[in-house]
Amino acid sequence: MILLTGASGVVGRELAPRLPQDRLILARHRARPGGTARQVAIDIREPNLGLSDADYAALCEEVDTVIHCAAITDMSGDVPELSATNISGVRNMIAFAEAAEAKLHFVSTAYCSIEYGPAAPVVSEYVASKRDAEALVRESAIPWTIIRPSIISGHSQTGEIASFQGFHLFIATVLNGRLPIIPLERETQCDFIPVDWVAKGIADVVAAPDWGQTYWLTSGTNALTIGEMMDCGRAFAAEMGRDLNQVSWMSPQQVEAEILPALRPRQRQRLQILVDLSKVMTRAAPFPTRVEAVTKEGLKETLLANLRYWKSQSGKR
Repeated sequence: MILLTGASGVVGRELAPRLPQDRLILARHRARPGGTARQVAIDIREPNLGLSDADYAALCEEVDTVIHCAAITDMSGDVPELSATNISGVRNMIAFAEAAEAKLHFVSTAYCSIEYGPAAPVVSEYVASKRDAEALVRESAIPWTIIRPSIISGHSQTGEIASFQGFHLFIATVLNGRLPIIPLERETQCDFIPVDWVAKGIADVVAAPDWGQTYWLTSGTNALTIGEMMDCGRAFAAEMGRDLNQVSWMSPQQVEAEILPALRPRQRQRLQILVDLSKVMTRAAPFPTRVEAVTKEGLKETLLANLRYWKSQSGKR
C-alpha cells in the first residue's frame, strides 16, 4: 500500500487521483481529503505518528511506499510549528518507513538547493527546514527519492488550487496596488510550475523510481522573467483598473535600505514578506528540470488561468 501524507494539501489533493486507488491510504491531520481511497488520521509531529502501538504496527504491516507531501510552506518563516512539522515530521516519517521496511518519496523544494541558491545571502527558516529535512532523508538507510518542485501555482488550465500560495500573494500585491514598490527587477526569473504538472511528475517518479536520485520539477531555463509576467498580465490588470506602467521596481536590497525604514509598521511588515520572498526567488542560475512540457507559452497560459481563478475567488470584479 502507498501512504500519502498531506493528502488534503496543495500537492496531495492533485496527486491522489493519479495514484492507484486500490493501493492508496490517505493520511489526514485536520482537513479530510476527498476521494474514495481509505483514510487514516495521523500526526506526523508525534512519535508513532500519534497512533497507538497496535495501530502503528498494523499500518507498518500494510505500507510499502510513503509519499511525504505534508509540510508547512510559509516562506516568511514566521510559523512556530515549522521545525516540528518540516524537520521532526520528516524524522518521524523516516522512522515509520524504516519500521515498515518501506520506500520513501520526499517532496521538498527546489529553493533549498545550495548549488542553484540565491544570488545574494538570504535567511529563510522555511528553506533551512527543507534543507535539514533533505539531509535526514539522504542519511537514512531506506530507499528514497527527493522531489524538488519550484514555486507551485494553480492548475495550468483552470488555475484552481487547494489554497493560495506565495505566488498568489505576489499577484494580489501587484493587482491591488497595496504597496508603493515591487522588490524585484524585471529581469529576475520567477520559476513557478503548475500543480497539475507537479502531480504528474511525482506520479511518474512513483511509477518508475530511480532510488537515491533527486528529481527537479521546475520551469528551468524557460522560467518567465518578472517583466514577461507583467507584460502577460497587463490586459488583465487593465480590466481591474490597474495600470502596470505605474509599478515601480527596485532590487530587494535597495528596498530594504531605502524604502522599508520610512514605511508605517503595517506597510513595512507586508513589504518585508515580499522582500524575503524576492530574495529567495532571485537565483544564481536557472534550476535543472525533468518536466518536458515546459514552454514559455504554456507558462503564460498558466499565469492567465491563475489570474482568472484568483479573481473569481477574491471577489474582484
